[in-house]
Amino acid sequence: MKFAILIIGGILLCQALPVSAGTFLETFDNFNLKNWEEVNERNAPAGEWQGINGVLQAKNKDDAIRMLVIKDAAWHDYEVEIDVMPLDKHGRGHIVLAARVNQTHAIVFAIGNIFWNAPAPIASGFILNLNTGTRLGIPLILMKIEDLFNGRPQGEIVDELLRVGVATNICTTVSPHPFLERGKWAQLKLRVVDKIFTFSVNGEVVLYLTCLFNNLAFLEEDLNVGSVGFGLAGYTARFDNLKITGEEVPNHGGLAVQPQSKLAVTWGQLKK
Repeated sequence: MKFAILIIGGILLCQALPVSAGTFLETFDNFNLKNWEEVNERNAPAGEWQGINGVLQAKNKDDAIRMLVIKDAAWHDYEVEIDVMPLDKHGRGHIVLAARVNQTHAIVFAIGNIFWNAPAPIASGFILNLNTGTRLGIPLILMKIEDLFNGRPQGEIVDELLRVGVATNICTTVSPHPFLERGKWAQLKLRVVDKIFTFSVNGEVVLYLTCLFNNLAFLEEDLNVGSVGFGLAGYTARFDNLKITGEEVPNHGGLAVQPQSKLAVTWGQLKK
């Protein structure tokens, strides 16, 4: 009987874990840009990316997103996680993890206070037009359009939506969330399954986004597939231990290390 139970358990385990799944791992030890390209919102100038004792440090003082994106990746479903430590915030800022990035658009998940002119820090998920910096979909104000007819000012309604959060089925989700703590490592994780996107911070789900992009006529590219990117706007921050797992993801990289074990850092040159 015990033997039969073990066999059944093994069969269930095999069903739960796809045999073809691969893992792309980048620990930023001996990091180079061979597998990466920089994708910047509104054609902003190139950002500052530096390898420093096994972590990647990025600096971006304006409010245009700069991301590193894996070259030639066209993946549908996957799970991506990365460690990030914000160091300095230069005015308004965002820390960003992006899915299905193509030449013109990306599905962006961000923590900060740039988008929506947020009066307080928020976590947000939306389609971003990389060429114009426009957040696509129904504007937040339309979620409570009836209030406009009842005499409430538009600015007051938007402020309320940003404080309490709002979710739609067309790639727009906003939820109150504190800034990531400066000088402390945090883990961001994004799970992408068909039209469903789940964004977590330190193991806690903070955004759940349904993205019916097939019905959005303004899209120039297919967002059913794309690459993975991470980056920032208005911040100096460090990134470490990027891990992407999925059936279409190729195996890449070695074993990850804990960010707490990283050496004391000084400025260095990007490793070639």
